[in-house]
This record gives sequence, C-alpha cells and structure tokens, in this order.
Amino acid sequence: MTIAFAAAIVRHLGPCRIAVEARTVPGLAAELALLGCDTKPQSVDVVVTESDALSAPLLARYPAARALAVLPRQVQAQSLDDALFKAGWRRLPGAIAMSTLEQLTGGQAPQPSFYERAPDGYRGLLNTSGPATLSALGRWTLAAERVRPGDRVLLCGPDAADGQVVLEACARARSVEVDAPRASHAPRSFDVIVAFDASSGWAEELDRYAQLLKLDGRLVAGWSESNRQKPADWASLQQRLSVEYLIERQFVQAPGIIVPRDVPQGEVTDLSWRIAVAAKGPLGGEDSRAHFVHPAFGTSQAQVVAFAEGYDNPWLYRTMVQMGERLADADLLVRLAEHVASEARPGSADQGAALAVLGYRVLEARAADVVPVLLGAFNDYWQQGGDSPHVVRWRVSLAFLAGRLAELLGERAIAKHWYARAASDDWQHFSAILATKAIGAAFFVARILLAEQEAELAWSWFERGVEIALQAAARDHRQELGTGDGLLPFYLPELAEVIDMGSQCANALANRHLWARDPGLFWRQVDIKRFGIASWTLDVTKENERLRQQLGQA
Repeated sequence: MTIAFAAAIVRHLGPCRIAVEARTVPGLAAELALLGCDTKPQSVDVVVTESDALSAPLLARYPAARALAVLPRQVQAQSLDDALFKAGWRRLPGAIAMSTLEQLTGGQAPQPSFYERAPDGYRGLLNTSGPATLSALGRWTLAAERVRPGDRVLLCGPDAADGQVVLEACARARSVEVDAPRASHAPRSFDVIVAFDASSGWAEELDRYAQLLKLDGRLVAGWSESNRQKPADWASLQQRLSVEYLIERQFVQAPGIIVPRDVPQGEVTDLSWRIAVAAKGPLGGEDSRAHFVHPAFGTSQAQVVAFAEGYDNPWLYRTMVQMGERLADADLLVRLAEHVASEARPGSADQGAALAVLGYRVLEARAADVVPVLLGAFNDYWQQGGDSPHVVRWRVSLAFLAGRLAELLGERAIAKHWYARAASDDWQHFSAILATKAIGAAFFVARILLAEQEAELAWSWFERGVEIALQAAARDHRQELGTGDGLLPFYLPELAEVIDMGSQCANALANRHLWARDPGLFWRQVDIKRFGIASWTLDVTKENERLRQQLGQA
C-alpha cells in the first residue's frame, strides 16, 4: 500500500516539502520523492505520521507545517478527530468527498486522513465532531459536485461560510460568495446558487434565486424538517419549482445519515432534510444571446466555443449539450431536446444539437422503431443547414450518428451513404477535433465493406481515415487551442483522439495481409473501441445496470 499512500498524499497536497514520521510504512519517503516531494527539507510543509505516533512533541518539531497526513492505526475516526481538533487542526477541506464521508458514516477513519491548521479563532464544521456536523458536510459536498468549471457561485444559509471553504477546495468554481443580509446582486449574475435552510419563506426565496440565476444556471436548495419556512411536502416544492426550473434530482437525508440519498419524485416521511437540484429553464434566451459568456471558456477567442455567435439561444448549450454539465435526468433531457428540435429555427445549430441528443438517446435505448422518423429529420437538417461553423459541426455529427442508427436497423447501404457524407463534409470549417467523426465514419464504412468481402474498397476507406488524421494534425492548432487564460483544456486530448483513431486506420492497413488468412486475427490488431468510446462506455454501463436489476429480481 506504500505506493497508494504516496499517491493519495500528493493527490491531496501536491508535491511538497514533507517530513515522513511513519516507521511502519517502509519505502514511503522514496515513493514520495519519486512523485516530486522533498523528503529531506530544511523547512516542512506537511508531516506524514501514524495515529499511534501522534504526540504534542512530534507536532512541536514542525511548527511551520501547514498540513498533516495521518495513517490511522486501530483508532476510531472521532477519537482521532477530537485529538487533532483540540490541538488546533481541522479537516482538510479538499480531502472531503462522498467516499470519505461514507467511511466516516461507519466510524472508520480514512486511509490516510488529512488535516490542516485551523485559522485562529475558527470553530465550525471542519473542527467539530458528531453526526450533525458530518451530515452538513455531506450536503455541502453534494453541492460541490454540482458546481461546474468557471461558475460564479452564491451560498445562502446559516453555515454558508463553512460551505464556502468546502466549495473553494473541492469545486472548480471561478468564485464562491456568501450571501449577506440585504445584499444587492445584479440579475442573471450567478451560475449556481446553493441554499440550505435559508431564513426567508421558501417560495419567495425560489423566486429570488430565479432572478439571480443565469438562464443556464443551477439551484441546489434544501430545508431541514425543523425549519418552519420549509415546503410542506414534495408536491408543493415541485409545483413551485416547475414555474422557473427543470427539476433534475431530489435528495433526502434521514436523521443521522451523512450522505444524502437520491430518491424518485414523491413523498418521503423519514427525513431530516429535503434537497432539490434544479436547472434554470433555458428556453427563450434568444433575446439575451449577446450577454452569453461560457464561464469556463469566456476568455477564449476560439471558434469552437463561440456559442453566442453559433447558436440562436446559446443558453441551451450547458443545459442540453455539454457532457458532464447538462441535465442529469435523462428523461428530462429528452423532453427538452424534443421541444428544441421541433421549435428551434430549422437548420440552426440549436436544432442540430437537439437532434443529436435525441439520436444518441435512441441509439442507447436501441429504439429501432423510432429510427426512420429520426433519419428523416436528419436528412431535412442536412438539406436546410447553412455553412456556419457550429451548423457544420452538427451536420457532420448527425451524418455519423445516422450511419450508426442505420446499422441498428440493419440498413447497411443507408449506413454507408451517411458515413460517406460525414467523411466527405467540410469538418475543417469547424475544428480539427471534429475530424473524430470523419475518421470514425471512414473506419465504419471500411468495416462494413470488409464484412461484405469488398476488401479493396475497404482499404481505400482506411486510407481515407489516415488522410483525414494527417490533415487534422497539420493544421495550425494555436488559434483553436487559445493562449494564456483562454486555453481550452479539452482541445489537446480530443486532438490526441483524432490521431489515435487515424492510427487504428493505419493499423488496419499495416495488417491487411492478415485479413485473407484470418479475419479474427486481423481485427485483434485494431482497437475498435477507439471509435465512439464515450457511447461504447455508456452502452456497457447501461447493460451492466440491466444485469444488476435482473440479478436483483432473481
């Protein structure tokens, strides 16, 4: 476990100047040194020790240490916490996660446990013990998981100051602010609002938050059972939320439970806390299009993230499109996409994005009966779409997706037709990273042709995949990547995927001599999971979930 301990320490504290006082973990200093830590420092930032070696003299030897990493040895979490809290330490907020809290639920101290020096006079959630304290940390951790990169966050409620410490350490927000009494905030100025036990009436607070949130904002709001201002029941809360919000998730915390539990909509009686996660309704944002700035990419001039220029209603992007940030409720996401697909301007990027969301949902569900209608809508989009970069993005993406859906029907000729469209369209007009769809389309045409024993034609399509990858690699990437604070963190990984997909086409060509001898041997040389890996992973996840349900019913 030495390597794992070292990795956990550096993951939470970074490479640092570290004193290792853990005699029963041989080789820990060496592993930390290999991860960039100075293990023979003149001045110490972090002390690593074991719970049975903790003592006042040991800590006194390192008065400048800012953090502790403690390896518990047969000690209950609360005993370890209480001793360190009394000595002037508190939980390291960046090490608080749902997995950590689950361990604490059973009284176990995490391996290792992390602490930092408490500011003078601090007394709060991070240096007090007991179920109520841990439950409050569970709520703030739940909130931190709902914050997106670059968000401006407003926190409301009696322990919001502690929530600020947790969110600033655990979430990639641009700023986290605590609401003040009678504070005046500009309308549409926050990306996320977190409110736990706000003191005013719950309905009035929801209306206020709706005014403060951007059109793609998110609300995390909860009330304790003891709060006289709480909603009477779930139905009352849902009815009021539905006026301005799309309800994504509902959570409850039963008495003494640390980690909030996700529950279906409905009344739950054995609760101490009722928590709702909801998205501000993004529809109707066309009039405020000019005010849209993506919080994570606003400083970039790259065309890939020029959503205000590319979409009639750019507020739809984070709520409906962006992986990891869009609506968490799959059915709610589909309903939103259906509305946008039918109501958006024909041929717009908005409509193309909505059709893609619907198409992947159909592919995931293997809903073959819906495919013909969807292919007709894709074809209409292909005919109506203009040549703006974001429209081209969806035109190429929909052509690739249409090929997948046609294969689901067993319509191989139609699939080849759509794949050929994707592979021959002007993907470069949008970005080099759109080449993933073009290369994937060329690869899948070749795969179909090999199954049809048309090997010579197949090799030409593999060659087309290599050619597209080389074209993408040869572009000037600096403009698309951005500079300084405007760097796009996803660009290089997606460019690497372009190159990797091209390399699999090259793999196929390099091993073509194996095809006639043994097709299975040939295909084992090619990593087909590189094509549509995200949807492949999702398919496997869904299948595993179905299997778990079947086993549970057996």
